[in-house]
Amino acid sequence: MGVVLLGALIALPAFAGMFASFDNPARLGAEIHVTATNGFTLRWAEKSAATNGRLNLVFIHGSPGGAGAWASQFKAPFPEANLYAYDRPGFGLSKPVGDQPHLQGQVDALMALLARATTNRVLLVGHSYGSPIALLAALEHPDQIGGVLLIGGDVDPAQEKPWFVQYVFGWRATSWLLPRALRQCNREMLSARADLRQMQTLFVRLAVPVVMLHGDRDPLVPVENVAWMEQQLRALGKAHQFAKIILPGVNHFIPWEHPDQVERGIRLLVNMSGLPNRPSGTLP
Repeated sequence: MGVVLLGALIALPAFAGMFASFDNPARLGAEIHVTATNGFTLRWAEKSAATNGRLNLVFIHGSPGGAGAWASQFKAPFPEANLYAYDRPGFGLSKPVGDQPHLQGQVDALMALLARATTNRVLLVGHSYGSPIALLAALEHPDQIGGVLLIGGDVDPAQEKPWFVQYVFGWRATSWLLPRALRQCNREMLSARADLRQMQTLFVRLAVPVVMLHGDRDPLVPVENVAWMEQQLRALGKAHQFAKIILPGVNHFIPWEHPDQVERGIRLLVNMSGLPNRPSGTLP
């Protein structure tokens, strides 16, 4: 175990630098803002539709991550939509950093951002840990959230099984050894199971469509999350609000390795949502 920890510590700075470059919102070719509101400081990117469209897509990155993870989605294929992506609190330039991370705090930050960015109802696209953030926001704010696409999303509490080394780096005495992004990631993973259990009690409130897009060779978030979610919603009489796309032979990194499938998932979600503000003749 000591050798593993030593090797991890040597490699971590290089990994942190790679993440910072990949997650930089400058990759999006969009206007960058920094907003301080409701106790949060949020760095976010906005790309307005060339056709004055009223469809609004908000992208939520995983853990670790940043707004720049959505570069493929910002290049196209949605000229009819306004696109938004942001650094979640604890990542990039968004704050607070030191607070104990929980899904509810992340949802509060998202809603604070939406209050500044748009008055329209939005569709949320979450990847990995961004998925339960999107889902909880939809459960709590169906008046503002029209539907969610969960990509490689962790929703089943029973699938949250942290490794021993994660607990080691979760201690106050050792957490400082991790770069900031990985420290925040580890803390989010350690609190995820309890947060997902709490969120499960709110499924009865679901009033908007949920689409899950998942690879069946995902080594980080098991594909079994999809079947669990489907079963939960079916038991509540909400199967009509659920759809799934399972990609054979595909891993966890769908947004940048399979952007065409993300487009497919978004178009399915738009059709299911029936948003009244959808521009005519677009997103069939």
